[in-house]
Amino acid sequence: MEKIIPFIKYRFIAYAVTITLIVIFSLQTYRNGGFNWGIDFVGGIKLTVKFDQGVDTAQIRKVLTQNKISAVIQQVGKEEDNEYLISTKLASRTENVEESTKELKAVIQNNFKNIEILSIETVGPAIGDFLKKSAGKLIALSIIIMTLYLAFRFELKYSIGAIVALVHDVVLSVLFCGFAGIEINIPIVAAILTIYGYSVNDTIIIFDRVRENLQIKTKQTFIDVIDKSITQTISRTLLTALTTLFAVFALYMIGGEGLNEFASVLLFGIVIGTYSSLYIASPFVLYWEKLTLKKA
Repeated sequence: MEKIIPFIKYRFIAYAVTITLIVIFSLQTYRNGGFNWGIDFVGGIKLTVKFDQGVDTAQIRKVLTQNKISAVIQQVGKEEDNEYLISTKLASRTENVEESTKELKAVIQNNFKNIEILSIETVGPAIGDFLKKSAGKLIALSIIIMTLYLAFRFELKYSIGAIVALVHDVVLSVLFCGFAGIEINIPIVAAILTIYGYSVNDTIIIFDRVRENLQIKTKQTFIDVIDKSITQTISRTLLTALTTLFAVFALYMIGGEGLNEFASVLLFGIVIGTYSSLYIASPFVLYWEKLTLKKA
């Protein structure tokens, strides 16, 4: 006889975990002074510099810190090329981008000999605001389009269940960034949208199996059908999650400073996306079914 794991039985524990994470992440984000928006969203300067002699990020950071300049420093290209990307945010909306660029260039040129500035990119506060609003609209539009597709592909209850899980994943992923002090920039938005796609794929697999099992005439309750469907797909869910986690963990370990935060968000999102498919999306479908039966 097939052994069925009673996943739905433990849904209230899962709800408690979700609420606890939201409270902890929100409080820590508040203590951190809010979200750490990147240059893409608040404005700033990106300078690509080629040094004549070997330097490292610690040396460059020490010089900038002494001049009261906070920056993110990443090595680009081959190690022997001695090329570094120096990114610094505007201190305030009233700060002049051109003056800040001149100051940063002067500090680099005065403290290092024979350097070559390969490129300069600047983002003003107005453009940063525009990009921030655009990113929010993009995420909202993605949710709307996904809802419409799922409503067409499945019944409404499955569509709503999947969207509740997706919103759950997006909210927790964004709050995780605030909790960990991760800079929210364009790559992080891309990571959140990747989590979005990963999570809905997992949820759809479970819902497909629920629909198949409902077509088999048995005396099982709707809760039993959901538990059976999750149990039948759990090995696929765990194998997919683990193999993806291994790949992203490798990216985290060898990707360097530039990819660590991106990989961290993906690692968190894969775990939370798998969890929400089991304990957020499926129970919501159950509640919707009960509500529909009461109204009938």
